[in-house]
Amino acid sequence: MRMSGSGKPAWLVKHVRVWGLPSRCALPLLILLAGLFFTLGYWRFEWQQTQASQRRAFESEMRGLGQRFLLQLGAQRQLMQGVQGFLLAQPQADEAALRRYIQALPLDSDFAGLQGLMVARSGPGGLRVAQVEPGHSPSRRALGLDLMALPALQDLLLRAQGRARLTCSGLLDLQALQLGRGQGYLLALPVWHEGPLAGRLDGGAAEPPAAWVLAALNSQELLAGLYAEIPPGLALTFYDGAPASEARLLFRASSLALGEPPAAGQQSQDRRLHLEGQDWTLRLSAGPEFAERFGAGELRAVPWVGGLLSVLLSLLAWLLLTSRDRAQQLAERMTLAVRESERRWAFALEGAGDGVWEWDLSSGNIHCSLRWKTIMGLDPALADPNLSLLCARVHPQDLARVKSEFQQCLDGQASTLVSEYRVAGPQGQWNWVLSRGMVAERDDQQAPLRVIGTLSDINTRRQSEERVRFMALHDPLTELANRAHFDERFHFALANARRYNESLGLILLDLDRFKPINDQHGHAVGDLLLQTVAKRIRGSVRETDTVGRIGGDEFVVLLTGPVTPETAQLVLEKIFNQVALPMELNGVKLEITCSLGLALYPQDGVDELSLAKYADDAMYRNKRAGRRLMSAQPTLQGSAGGMGSQAAD
Repeated sequence: MRMSGSGKPAWLVKHVRVWGLPSRCALPLLILLAGLFFTLGYWRFEWQQTQASQRRAFESEMRGLGQRFLLQLGAQRQLMQGVQGFLLAQPQADEAALRRYIQALPLDSDFAGLQGLMVARSGPGGLRVAQVEPGHSPSRRALGLDLMALPALQDLLLRAQGRARLTCSGLLDLQALQLGRGQGYLLALPVWHEGPLAGRLDGGAAEPPAAWVLAALNSQELLAGLYAEIPPGLALTFYDGAPASEARLLFRASSLALGEPPAAGQQSQDRRLHLEGQDWTLRLSAGPEFAERFGAGELRAVPWVGGLLSVLLSLLAWLLLTSRDRAQQLAERMTLAVRESERRWAFALEGAGDGVWEWDLSSGNIHCSLRWKTIMGLDPALADPNLSLLCARVHPQDLARVKSEFQQCLDGQASTLVSEYRVAGPQGQWNWVLSRGMVAERDDQQAPLRVIGTLSDINTRRQSEERVRFMALHDPLTELANRAHFDERFHFALANARRYNESLGLILLDLDRFKPINDQHGHAVGDLLLQTVAKRIRGSVRETDTVGRIGGDEFVVLLTGPVTPETAQLVLEKIFNQVALPMELNGVKLEITCSLGLALYPQDGVDELSLAKYADDAMYRNKRAGRRLMSAQPTLQGSAGGMGSQAAD
């Protein structure tokens, strides 16, 4: 290579002097400009990623908050349809029977804002409210009220009659209409004993409904119960109708600090909610705290860090070009500084509980810290492990995925390695770890030479996450499936039975005289009794069957196919006998019996509602028969009834 008089390459001197600058100034300037350009590009990329992440999270929160409201109104609809079904199934039932049915529903805990359930019947005096439940509800003043005489309700009743389904009113003054407290909505559901088309002849009008099921909802109480807690950094506003108008504001909730402005680019978004003929508008606004949750604070540091690094690199180039001796001394000091930095980095990670590892691909050696060996369940006194030993300690179900993630990092498909997997512990258990790493050195052909990374113990975090997922789907007292989880399993099993033409069974179980035991011996004994009964029920069925707790002393069992009336009856008898066994709880000897009801698909019903109603009716027939175990199938009633009589004796 031809050299200039200064000892530098001639091509370098030629090019840098084109700008009229000496090499010691031009090259550092190029490095500075390149670093700033790279920083700007990286900042813009991270900014786009952060904005996209914020938008996805914001839209997800918007969908979730809107779904809360729709699910709550859906629950109100199911409640009213249940009363409608009761009136259809028992048209001659008196007020006491309907009151007992409604009192069995969890109105206080699951139906915030409900002012009361009303049943109105047509008569010579008009459409008057004949019954209000519960008797202490705010809607009790509506008893005897002629609904058709109220202009505000005529349109609602006519729309509901025309639609032949549940219909929601516009915003009403419930206080003035004597239907409840404050402002809210009235849900109306017509009831025809012969169907909504009864009496329709030659295009004429249908007969008026024989009865009405109505529910008054206080909008403030309903929304306060749904949105008492919202995610940090968000402000929620709820309006009646669409589009939103401040004059029709219903509710406002915010987790923003006082006076905190919305975040730029995500100030507000409206979502229209429509259900049962009524519209609402949900407006969600994001504040700076919401943006901070998705890296906005870290993003602001990128220009400063990138600019600082660019300046440092350009200064380093200037120093290197100034003097060969000076550059050599600086290189030596930098080498020492880098080694010290690595030692400090390793010390800091060790102090934080993380282990450090380095993989030399050219030799195959793996160098690791003592903390790394402890996390991997290895003896710290042993020599550094090899790759075969590490693969042997990874859970077989995770090994293929971990190898693929490592290979993607080595091939450059992923800039960094982030992998969570299980490793064998010293006591034979499996512990969760998080491995992070990156390729620190490549050759001229971009083949990886050295990989460095850290290893973190995340076993406690994963166990907590799994426990949270478990508690979301199970009853905290008995650890049986809760109502939502059981409904999901029931729906899936029923769909599977329809598809493959299989049968399944549904068992409803109610403990007899549980309340006197709970009142006499205290809630501690009552809770132990429920836990004992849950274990006995679970031990009486197969692992493929599902057992759930849907109320205080009410349990439900889903028998998956193939299920015959005979096998289902055997399970019924086994559960009855197991529950009736004596038990001793906290020194108290107790015996308790239960009432059971069985429904089989497809003999007794073809959907969730019909099967549940059949099993519920069977259970209450058993209660009326003296808390005996009776078969839900006529061909088995003799044998099962005899067994139940002996148990009662």
